[in-house]
Amino acid sequence: MGVIKGAAREAGKEVKRRTGCGFLSEAIQFLGKDLESEVGGRTQKFYGFVMPPVDLYKDGNEIRVVVDLPGFAKDQVSINLNGNMLRLSASREAGGGEAVYVQRPNKVKKRIKLPAYIKRGEEPECAASMQDGVLTLTVPVPASGKDITIG
Repeated sequence: MGVIKGAAREAGKEVKRRTGCGFLSEAIQFLGKDLESEVGGRTQKFYGFVMPPVDLYKDGNEIRVVVDLPGFAKDQVSINLNGNMLRLSASREAGGGEAVYVQRPNKVKKRIKLPAYIKRGEEPECAASMQDGVLTLTVPVPASGKDITIG
């Protein structure tokens, strides 16, 4: 049982003891259960928005993308590069048994705009590896533009 649901149950018992009103006690317990469910769902959505953590490094003509995906195996991760937009998704099965408290997401979707000009349809071959729940992707960035000499 979660913290909010447990506190609501105890508060409901106390209200019933003090007032003798069973309906109010049940309403408090119901609201606690509903609030805990809502908080759990919002926590997962928030995690999906801000997580997983992503680091971008530029080294010469390469961008290295490092993404933390603890608990996901490499066969559960999908990566797509379209122009300079990198799309990452990961999905795994939920844990076994009845969920008492769930905070870690079973699905992650992340869009990362790369700081480089990559023309759609001309995306380079990228190298990707995953070790200890950390995905590392190396994206070669084509040289673009023209150097201008000041005369």
